Amino acid sequence: MKITKSELRRIIREEKARLIKEQPAGRNEAFDILDELRGMGIPDSMIVDYLVGNWMSGDDAFQSMVDFRDNEV
Repeated sequence: MKITKSELRRIIREEKARLIKEQPAGRNEAFDILDELRGMGIPDSMIVDYLVGNWMSGDDAFQSMVDFRDNEV
């Protein structure tokens, strides 16, 4: 069975939308926390330096952002 480029694009769009919809809510909350940290005047470079400097990603990075926000407020 062959599919056209437009059909393939449609399938990819649908799958991407499905994956985004199924992502845990933590991702949206992480973006909210990032906005809060920015609002506190903390530059993105400082946040990135902290996370990368401590070899953090995923859940660890998220929890660190939460802790940082809660300790700074």
